[in-house]
Amino acid sequence: MRDPSDKGHNGDVTVIESIASWARSLCFEDIPVDVVELLRAQRRSVIASVASSINDDASKRILNAVKTWSRPGNAPLFGSFLSDESFPLVSVEDALYAASAQSIALDFDDYICFGHTGHSSVLVPILLSCETGTDVQEQLVNQVIANEIGARLGGACLLGPLNGQLWSFIHAGATAVAAGRMLGLDEKQLANSLAISLTAAPRPTAPGFMAPDTKLITAAEPILVGLRAARLGASSVTGPLDVLEHPHGFFEAFSYAPLTSMFNSLGKSWATRTMSAKMYPGCAYIDTAVDALLELTESGLRADSVDSVIVKAGIMTCGMNAMSSGYSSNPTPVTVNFSIPLNVATVLIAGELTPNQINAKWLLDNSDAIASLSRKTTLQHDFSCTKKTADAFVQILPIGGILGEVDKKKLVAAIGKIHSDHSSFKLSFGEMSGLVSTIPEVLQMSWNRLKNFNLESGTGENELMGDLATQNFKMTFPAIVDVKLKNGETLHAQADVPKGGAGNIKVSPITVAREKFDTWAPLAFGQNGASAISNAIDEDSDLVASLLDSK
Repeated sequence: MRDPSDKGHNGDVTVIESIASWARSLCFEDIPVDVVELLRAQRRSVIASVASSINDDASKRILNAVKTWSRPGNAPLFGSFLSDESFPLVSVEDALYAASAQSIALDFDDYICFGHTGHSSVLVPILLSCETGTDVQEQLVNQVIANEIGARLGGACLLGPLNGQLWSFIHAGATAVAAGRMLGLDEKQLANSLAISLTAAPRPTAPGFMAPDTKLITAAEPILVGLRAARLGASSVTGPLDVLEHPHGFFEAFSYAPLTSMFNSLGKSWATRTMSAKMYPGCAYIDTAVDALLELTESGLRADSVDSVIVKAGIMTCGMNAMSSGYSSNPTPVTVNFSIPLNVATVLIAGELTPNQINAKWLLDNSDAIASLSRKTTLQHDFSCTKKTADAFVQILPIGGILGEVDKKKLVAAIGKIHSDHSSFKLSFGEMSGLVSTIPEVLQMSWNRLKNFNLESGTGENELMGDLATQNFKMTFPAIVDVKLKNGETLHAQADVPKGGAGNIKVSPITVAREKFDTWAPLAFGQNGASAISNAIDEDSDLVASLLDSK
């Protein structure tokens, strides 16, 4: 029995303590086989994303900086260009900082329903094992712990000022628990480590993410916050265990209407099942537009035959593009990640979208053609695309579950505040009318689900992130592409679930992760080294970490 003095401000078991209890007790045998397969794929995806940025100028600048402060240790500064024979061995903190900067550099990562967890969930267990000697099964347990906690922290802040990669605080919390368990912390110490990590959690800014080199440290800084929190916890330093319940705690800064019941499904459902591996470097919201456009280029479409391009997409894609519009006049490997016109231009010119194009020299060499084709590209909001995304996400975020936690007045206020936060994206009258026209159907579907909802227990079809919902989830960000040719002909293609997206039966996340690894890992590790790492991942070998230190 826990000492009541260790409870939150009212003596009850806190959310932090519940998370720590679940994380401390989880065993490898508890993880479903299909989830373990996705963990292996996620390892491939993240290691490949690090390797793919080896020629990125911003990555080189970050690595040069890390080299100036790094301390000798036993973790590889892998992916770096600093040595021809083997990668330098540095402290775990330094290795994590460098690797997570490279994994985010080209936005060539992976993501789950509410967060880009892989930067921490994959890299922390692998690199910290160089210090702790943790075996691979325990590494995978801590990888899934980090995924599940990170996804729920992001989801709990869905109705808030940040989104996607800007939910960088998830890396602090996820790292604190995963690293803490690897360092041997007991349940009480683990809870305090998580509380410490969220006490002064990093809050990134859009200007720092959308254009300059600082995008690369978006996950790196929070990861170190989490690792330090774990080390503090190991020395029995205490933190505010009620930081997630307190009215002036974590959520005061990160959410307008917290969805803390997200954590109720820990151990009952697996957010990792929504893992999606990116086929292309760039924000997830560009993927289906690129899928559709490549369908046309593979059928013979050439840049010099294009008169104009219209891309129709949902509100998330349009919002991303609006945020990037102030930075897209100067295409760089960062700014191109978030712009539909810049990516359309790149695909039309190159016939592909890979790290070879998301490169400063390539973008400069093709700047005139990119500018010309970008001007020919228009992005339009399409309410049917938004509705498809809403239909997909309402499965894991049912309105009944939300209303069971957030009253209607607070929910409306939160949505209004989010709209105000993203004032750069405005719907036209016609677009707004189209969006409004879908509301009756959405409400009817929500009402049908609400009838099966038990507000007392939070069970039924309306449980947030329920088991069946995560098993059947499809990562849906539709795009419709119409290309008008100079001869007057119009070509059409569309895609709903991106290649590599959760629920894509034809091109699954596991398939894309392997293809990405096989293509890009040899850049950093050589063909033989990459093959050895791939085999070690397949075999659940303890050698993965040691294989990262040589080329």
